[in-house]
Amino acid sequence: MIIDKLRRTKRKDLWNDPARIASLVDASLSEPDEPLPASVEQLRSWVKAEWKNCDDFQLRDVDVHGTRGLLVWLRGLVDLARIEEGVLEPLAALQKRRPDMQQMASVLHTVRIRWIKTRQELNTAMSDGNVVLCADRSKSALVLDVSKPPVRAIEKADNEPTLQGPQEAFVEHLELNVALLRKRLRSPRMKVESMRIGVYTKTNVCIVYVEGIAKPTLVEEARQRLRKISVDGVNDINKLRELIGDAPYTLFPTTEETERPDRVTGSLLQGRIAIMLDGAPSCMMVPAQFIYFLASAEDYYTNYTLTLFIRILRHISYWSSLLLPSLYVSLLSYNQDLIPTPLLVSMVVQHRGIPFPAILEALVMMCIFEALREAGTRLPRAVGQSVSIVGTLIVGDAAVRAGLVSAGMVIVVAGTGVASFALPAYGFVNSSRIIQFAFVVVAGVFGLVGIVVLGLILVTHLVSLRSFGVPYMAPIAPFTWSDMKDMFVRSPWFETKRRPEQLEPVDRVSNRSPAPRPPNKPHSGEGQ
Repeated sequence: MIIDKLRRTKRKDLWNDPARIASLVDASLSEPDEPLPASVEQLRSWVKAEWKNCDDFQLRDVDVHGTRGLLVWLRGLVDLARIEEGVLEPLAALQKRRPDMQQMASVLHTVRIRWIKTRQELNTAMSDGNVVLCADRSKSALVLDVSKPPVRAIEKADNEPTLQGPQEAFVEHLELNVALLRKRLRSPRMKVESMRIGVYTKTNVCIVYVEGIAKPTLVEEARQRLRKISVDGVNDINKLRELIGDAPYTLFPTTEETERPDRVTGSLLQGRIAIMLDGAPSCMMVPAQFIYFLASAEDYYTNYTLTLFIRILRHISYWSSLLLPSLYVSLLSYNQDLIPTPLLVSMVVQHRGIPFPAILEALVMMCIFEALREAGTRLPRAVGQSVSIVGTLIVGDAAVRAGLVSAGMVIVVAGTGVASFALPAYGFVNSSRIIQFAFVVVAGVFGLVGIVVLGLILVTHLVSLRSFGVPYMAPIAPFTWSDMKDMFVRSPWFETKRRPEQLEPVDRVSNRSPAPRPPNKPHSGEGQ
């Protein structure tokens, strides 16, 4: 049936309206518009056929003082003790003879309940780990929240560690992640809007924002992008990012990810939006800008005077990770006149006897370094660090002793790797790891001129990017002086009065506290 409908539909119409495909597929798979059978026997036959060959499917008949009922659930997702204490015991204690569903619901005080009327809602409720209670002569069913899904405990943030500040990190349970935000934002203005994405997975996705701060059109844009998604399933935040992000073919991430609830809280108070996915231990924040990827959570937990040097050092490290190998190759191959004579003599002596040109030498060493880093990431943590460190030392020293590469090239490649490690955003670091190869190739062919031209192309590309309508390079391009207080430096909190202008928040003022002042000096003789 679904194939016939798709064949009768024009391809152009389906392309312009992908949600139509999802509706056709849903209609054929789960019959979302059909109401629940009023008879327990009919419901039993349908639900057994629907969940056939599912060994974790559980069905139990109940008799509530003359009213026939049916409990259905999936084993492993529910708390059996809560079913016994919160559902079966209250129903057994009900005094009414032949009670209806409304009277049954009135005695279920210890569990959260809601009403459903369709077969698709029943399937979704069971998949979420709930128990569904149906009864004879009732067109509605009760969803009893006794879920106990497998979830790990809250732990420290592994990918974004800090010495100071909170240590909690998100887990793979959406409700628990939302609770971590509620713990920090105790206001009804923090809104959480949920929707289901995925024809088969029905993954719960929610948009989190602060009403009165976030721009309404920005929230609506996020809603529309999520509603247009029509895929079999979404199980990872990266798949969601690729489906809703701007500039899908760019190497630079146009959304920001974090596993720290405190960072999400700070972003929400700036006017940004958080998108959370059930089963993902991280949160996506939009819009994203270049400056956010060079800022660490620890910058806001230390004194602003200490952050000044670290923030500038990160900016230098980023551009060093991009340009350091290419500059070395261009100076060694084409632009030797720019090198001081003593240093040039030393570099020529080191390179004497090397059988490869500088560009090939750099590319080989960079590939070896990336392979060792990848091996250290894939191996178990106890072994991976040893492999990446010891392997780099052994390979570098052996290559220099064998006369395959120069010692200077090893130092440059190692310095590039260290500079990339100084950046806090892992996804942003990966883009620089790829772009530095392009710079090395251009430097080996055209010298410094090629580096300048490719650099201008890179900057032009960055300036042209947007994330949910916000310029990627703001507040540099377009330049906004008020937002520069959190760019290369972090201004003290008593001087940070306004939210970022580029986000166009509804309430632009974030800090109304007066600046601290020293106490007045007492007059002479006072207090004696």
